[in-house]
Amino acid sequence: MKNYCALVTNSEVTEIIVGDYDWATANLDGDWHDLGPEPLTVAIGWIYDAATNTFSAPPEPEPLEA
Repeated sequence: MKNYCALVTNSEVTEIIVGDYDWATANLDGDWHDLGPEPLTVAIGWIYDAATNTFSAPPEPEPLEA
C-alpha cells in the first residue's frame, strides 16, 4: 500500500512524497508529516496548523477589481 508524507515549510505544504514506507518511522530531514495511505487528502500549497495538527486548503484569492 502506498503511504504519503508531506514536507511543511513555514506552515505550507511544499512537497509530497509517496512510497511503500511507514513514514512515521522514516528518518527524513525537515518538518515531514505522515499523511497515511491512499486516497491523498492534502495538496501542495495547503496550510498546516501545528496547534491542531491539521491541514486545510488555502483560502480562495479575492477577485480582482476591473
